[in-house]
Amino acid sequence: MRRKTPKNLLCFVVVAALFCLSTALAGASELTLHKEGTVLPGPNYDWWYGCSATSAGMMMGYYDRNGYGGLFYSNLVPGGVAEANTFPKLPAPNYNWGYLVNNSIASWGHVTDFYRKNGTPDYYTGGGGGSGAYLNSGDDQAATHSFDCLADFMGTSQDAYKNLNGSTTFYFFTNGAKLYAKDAYNYGIYNSDGMYGMAEYFYYAGYGNDPSTDDKFFSQYIDAKISGGFTLAEYQAAIDAGQVVMIHVEGHSMFGYGYIPGTNTIYIHDTWADCDQTMTWGGYYSGLLHYGVTCFEPSGGAVPLPGAVLLMGSGLFRLLIWRRRSS
Repeated sequence: MRRKTPKNLLCFVVVAALFCLSTALAGASELTLHKEGTVLPGPNYDWWYGCSATSAGMMMGYYDRNGYGGLFYSNLVPGGVAEANTFPKLPAPNYNWGYLVNNSIASWGHVTDFYRKNGTPDYYTGGGGGSGAYLNSGDDQAATHSFDCLADFMGTSQDAYKNLNGSTTFYFFTNGAKLYAKDAYNYGIYNSDGMYGMAEYFYYAGYGNDPSTDDKFFSQYIDAKISGGFTLAEYQAAIDAGQVVMIHVEGHSMFGYGYIPGTNTIYIHDTWADCDQTMTWGGYYSGLLHYGVTCFEPSGGAVPLPGAVLLMGSGLFRLLIWRRRSS
């Protein structure tokens, strides 16, 4: 269980999730031209118990599906390859719990302990309605499960960190510098910082560094918010390098996966709609001002087996089968 720590010398923003009213091989991520732009093959996930956790899930799902730098990250979504899309509604009895990635975003145990109202967990609405548990607070129970999903590690919906159901807290340096996971640890805010929780989940899945010393995960204000902040050129460079980016607007988090060259336009998946969306860097999206990003460069992935080794293994398997049949 993560414990509460004080907020020291940092500006923080609580991202309150907004409710929507309305199988690939790893290791080969490629940029493609798409609708006048340059995009990565990013997944598109429906809002699942928090916009920040869902957007983080798209980041993890992207690396699970595509890998990074020639390495595999196939345990970011356990049980198989992360889905490309979770908007189609699945039938009873499991409904959208049938999507592997949804269990990595917010697990059954997470909902049982943290996404409740009047003592009842909100299992079957994705967190957006039904029991009315969305934006509820003060009804968490002592955790009955071991942390096993992004929403757990990110502090999403947890009363201990003053997060209403569906909400996550992110911290930023007020001078526009990058706030790395190791900084969150050193400032004592790691238990309540969503970015640090993403680093914890990545490490929990078997990759990366101990978050307390990690300098791959960071949050940062953008340059339109403060001089010296994260720029459009840095965003474009991240996309060109095969890295996806979490986009923070006021009260909401989204998934950035592309851009239109020669413009200030970026491509996003907003957790609300089953389609590609665009917005102006540093501008407004659905009336919400863009102010920050959360990014990371994956490390510690698995090395793919060389093709010759795979072929040899396949031949040995066939030989063993033949010998058994001839005995």
